[in-house]
Amino acid sequence: MKNTSTPQIPAPTAAPPMRPETPIGASPAPRRRKRSTLVLGVLVTLVGVLGTSMLVRSAGDRVDVLAVARDVPAGQQIKAEDLTTAALPEDPALQPVKASEKNSVIGRRATVPLHRGELLTTSQIHGGKTLPEGQELVAVEVQRGAAPSDALAPGDQVKVISTPGKDEAAPAAGSKSTPPSEIEAKVVKVGAPNASGAVVIQVAVAGTDSAQLAARAASGRVAIVLSAKG
Repeated sequence: MKNTSTPQIPAPTAAPPMRPETPIGASPAPRRRKRSTLVLGVLVTLVGVLGTSMLVRSAGDRVDVLAVARDVPAGQQIKAEDLTTAALPEDPALQPVKASEKNSVIGRRATVPLHRGELLTTSQIHGGKTLPEGQELVAVEVQRGAAPSDALAPGDQVKVISTPGKDEAAPAAGSKSTPPSEIEAKVVKVGAPNASGAVVIQVAVAGTDSAQLAARAASGRVAIVLSAKG
């Protein structure tokens, strides 16, 4: 009698895991982010290059101008040591004197007080280096009502008269007291009134009278009288 053996059936093989389905038409997100980052980097580089180019161009357009190195009173001659140079970008709104004109400025007189650190402009200096022979320029500041400033013009002949101080009484009419001294002068420039109404008037006087007039002007006790025009 033969032994009959039952054949062994092999165990079923496990199916491979299914891949997750990718939606049709969806593009990979990492590739889109890389492209955006690349574009942003290019834009940032272009902005940096343009900014650097503008700075270099601006630096190249600078011009040397004159500036005030130390304070100069109005009416005083400008010396070489009173001036320095500064490099500024060209600007139509600014009209400082160029550094190349320094030699033509030295010896001219300041028409207004010059302060250290400010730019020098043509309006701050007298038009010529010299006055007529024997004449000197003096700046006289007169208070409100002490000069007919609205009627004054360059070339006018005036009289600069000493006025009494606060504690002094003006001489009475017809009295024999000494009349106030006066100095003949010619108007060179009339400044604009300041906040209190005072006006600086540049006058040319004889060299023998300039020191006396400057001393009077410093005290503020002066008035200007306009002589009759011919």
